Amino acid sequence: MTKRALSSAILILALTLGTAITALAFAYPLSSTAIRDAYFLGNRNDEQTADYFSKYTHRFPMPPISPMSPMSKTGPYVQEISLDTPFTQVARHAQVTWNYHAPRAVEEFQGKPLLLRVQVDIVLTPSYSPIPETTGANLYQWVPDFWNDFKVKFIQDNKEIPARNTRGGPLYAYADFGTPYVTGARIELEYDPEKIESDPVDIDVLTPDGQKVEATFDLGRLRRLRPGALHRETPEALTGPRPARR
Repeated sequence: MTKRALSSAILILALTLGTAITALAFAYPLSSTAIRDAYFLGNRNDEQTADYFSKYTHRFPMPPISPMSPMSKTGPYVQEISLDTPFTQVARHAQVTWNYHAPRAVEEFQGKPLLLRVQVDIVLTPSYSPIPETTGANLYQWVPDFWNDFKVKFIQDNKEIPARNTRGGPLYAYADFGTPYVTGARIELEYDPEKIESDPVDIDVLTPDGQKVEATFDLGRLRRLRPGALHRETPEALTGPRPARR
């Protein structure tokens, strides 16, 4: 084989491997290997886990609300937009489930339908508070569904992908003596992952007063893991708990 042919073969191999890695960045349904990777990511529950999850959340700074500030803004405050893929759902489950192991994760999730979730957190401001004053005194009083005035769009390749399910509800904090009051709302949307490619997606939030808040997530890069970075295998993690000796 000539040097030119060898170089071409190496280039083709590199491109093929690169494409394969990118394709695996957002793959659905999850393979048993992907489920195990997700298990080890969540089960280790350390700085690497927190750093990995942080890439799936965009937090926006609180805009100035003082009337004396030239940069002051009015209207609601979109605080956070987050994404939860089938892979991160397995990892989060492993993070909080006691006495969990990799084979059980594979058994629980392999071949089971999962959805991709988007979550939007909205905070009330002095210029946007559509809550009756009496609502804060009683957790069970009626709260207007103001979160339905916000529109959330999931856009990939300049096409909007419709949500399968949408729901929302108020967020509460507690004042003195445990009195609850509404601080904002959370909107949750669910999407069919089979309709989503391993490409960047834009999440657009349109507020009632005409704001447009955007967050971009590159699904082709988010799930890239350094080989061997997650696995701190123990016999229990790989095969499940050993039977007790008699």
